[in-house]
Amino acid sequence: MYNIFFIAFFVFIESLFSIDIGWKKNVIDDKILTLKKISSNEERVISSRVRGVLTIFINGDELSLIINWGEFANISNANIYYNLDNYGFYEGNWPMSKDGQISYCPNPELLLKEILTEDTLIVGLRPKNNNEIRYIFDISDINKIVYDNIEFFSSMSSLLISPFNFQKCPDKNSLSQFYNEQIKLERDTRMLQDNLKHNDRYFFNPFWFMESLSKNYQFEDSDGILFYFNRWLKKTGTLFTEKDIRVVKFLNKNPVIIPYDTIYDVNLKGNSIVGYRININNKYLTTFTSSNKNQVQSIVLFLKNRIKFNLNS
Repeated sequence: MYNIFFIAFFVFIESLFSIDIGWKKNVIDDKILTLKKISSNEERVISSRVRGVLTIFINGDELSLIINWGEFANISNANIYYNLDNYGFYEGNWPMSKDGQISYCPNPELLLKEILTEDTLIVGLRPKNNNEIRYIFDISDINKIVYDNIEFFSSMSSLLISPFNFQKCPDKNSLSQFYNEQIKLERDTRMLQDNLKHNDRYFFNPFWFMESLSKNYQFEDSDGILFYFNRWLKKTGTLFTEKDIRVVKFLNKNPVIIPYDTIYDVNLKGNSIVGYRININNKYLTTFTSSNKNQVQSIVLFLKNRIKFNLNS
């Protein structure tokens, strides 16, 4: 991920130019693309009424979605929410710039897919010691903006850019149909991360111990890893990838690999005394020690949605 100060510098440079209500585009060295959209409304942040700015920032294969609140809004991580007609309300913590004026979306590709299907984005911030700030952005033409600049998105995931690889710009309905299942799966992973983030047995990509994981679980593509349950010293546990589940148990050198498309039944078993476990296809998979029922149930829901996605595919 690019340095936040590096991104903030370019956002600041862009803010020096006058901006109308439409999208503003700036390109640096045929590599760095900045697309900016001013909010439809004004808010009093601290000293005066200002407009917010939504920025799509691309540098090579790095994508950032940024909200500039116009003035100092918060320190450290900020409680940000956004609302979309198709996908409803979501609230989470976003990193802030050092000057407290800019927020960085922690899941930029997911949010981009979501807003590509929408006409309006409502995004807000609840500062600790100030009034709530809420901006409304007209994004009805964002699909055309991405289509016209698709060459800058070529390093993004194929799942993101596939609908734009045609001679005609895709409409919002087509994009909604194409992204719908992807968005649900990515939202599942995000919700799972929210539920498990206070349990130190669970790790989400990227991992600082990737080399040992790669060796023990026999995989090559780290981008396909979703999360990992550490049972013992990061040598035994359960790894969840985009395609399968991999379990390493004591005294077993090779992982047990279960592709999602072979799963037809998932059940939660156990209790708070002996621990909660998951059975797949009526067979014991693993026990999730130091995990409460709600946490393991969220893993079960995640797996059931993966099964549904594979069936639909």
